[in-house]
Amino acid sequence: MAAIVTRFYHFGQPNQIIFDEVYFPKFATDYFTGNYYFDIHPPLAKLMMAGTAKLLGTDLPTTFDFKNISQTYPDNSYKILRFLVSSFSVILIIGIYFLTKELFRNKWPAFLAGLLAVFENAVLVQSRVILTDIFLLAFGVLGLVFIFVSRRKRAFSFSWFAFLILAGLFLTAAFAVKWTALVFIGVAGIVLLVDWFKNRQFKIFFGQFLVLLAVSFLIYFSIFTIHLKLLNHSGAGDAFMSQSFQRTLIGSPLYGNSEIKPASLFQKFVELNNVMYSANAGLTATHSYGSKWYTWPLLVRPIYYWLNAGDDASNKIYLQGNPLIWWLGFSIIIYWFFWFLGQIFQKNKDRDFAAIGFILAGYFCNLLPYIFVSRVSFLYHYFPSLIFLLMAFGFFLWRYFKKYPYLIAVVLLLIIASFLFFAPLSYGLPLSEPVFNGRVWLPTWF
Repeated sequence: MAAIVTRFYHFGQPNQIIFDEVYFPKFATDYFTGNYYFDIHPPLAKLMMAGTAKLLGTDLPTTFDFKNISQTYPDNSYKILRFLVSSFSVILIIGIYFLTKELFRNKWPAFLAGLLAVFENAVLVQSRVILTDIFLLAFGVLGLVFIFVSRRKRAFSFSWFAFLILAGLFLTAAFAVKWTALVFIGVAGIVLLVDWFKNRQFKIFFGQFLVLLAVSFLIYFSIFTIHLKLLNHSGAGDAFMSQSFQRTLIGSPLYGNSEIKPASLFQKFVELNNVMYSANAGLTATHSYGSKWYTWPLLVRPIYYWLNAGDDASNKIYLQGNPLIWWLGFSIIIYWFFWFLGQIFQKNKDRDFAAIGFILAGYFCNLLPYIFVSRVSFLYHYFPSLIFLLMAFGFFLWRYFKKYPYLIAVVLLLIIASFLFFAPLSYGLPLSEPVFNGRVWLPTWF
């Protein structure tokens, strides 16, 4: 209930474009016209947006240009897309609960991790705008849940296959939103590899690998097939593609050109993924709110999303995390890191050794690759790590303070108070300049 209330309070406000809403709603509308667009990310999230609008019988505004932040939407169709994102945020919190429960076989650390996710301001902001990260996180977490459930089933039984297929479906869905979801696939692979090394049953590992590989390719290719079939007309994305690709687009100057061999569906699939990879690797633009990976755990550089300036008060939306969760949580990650190192050399390891190892793997597998990323990056790239931090935080509270529930209550109350303190910047509520300045705790924040 708390997840629903926080995600849908002040729903639909503002009725203006927020940050990268200049991109994703426009991409979704292109499925209504069939005009080919190009994006550096896979198409699943945009397909989901367009599909939801279509199922609800609502046409997205195909003549609206979506050019500028703070531009007012022409109708209420944007609410459908924000509703979809917010709904997936609720699913994400449920997924965090079940993943933490699978790890520690206890509902209370899971409850605490889920509660922390509810009152995390940055996740809240990303849950209320038409962006795609929440889909990635929800699918990735659910994929890991099904990986763990499948491990408890008898190998090669019907339920074993069923949960493996579900794991492959959701992990692939995350990857088909953004390739940064590779962290969830990598962590799932680490879990299965550890099982193999522990049990020495290569047949089971090979079976898991084949099922996940087959499901992943089938789902990923199917998503692109739908994408390419729907976008069969010439559009703004033509210039990124080869002549043989453009030859297949209705309305293109090359359409029907007998001198150019048209690309097959599979060739278009391969080409599009290659072009997406090159475009990602070739990004050189800078951004005033860009930030380096080593600043993310300390919440050094939030992101300005939207502003409506007034004479006495202004409405602002910032991608600003709950400082108590980020700072305390990072301290807890460091604690678990050294705890884990100490356990490695113990003959009789703690029963939670593997679970903590999984959380640390997830946290650092997302964070550390950005050492080698030269393109501009943003605070929201930390989100997958943040999910594992929330689980580590929840378990820490339960493991060390379960005999002192009043201390847990005090910590949670402080976190909720911090959430409420920064909530006006999450919801875009009016703040006078002095009150706003009281929320600027670091000079790099705003």
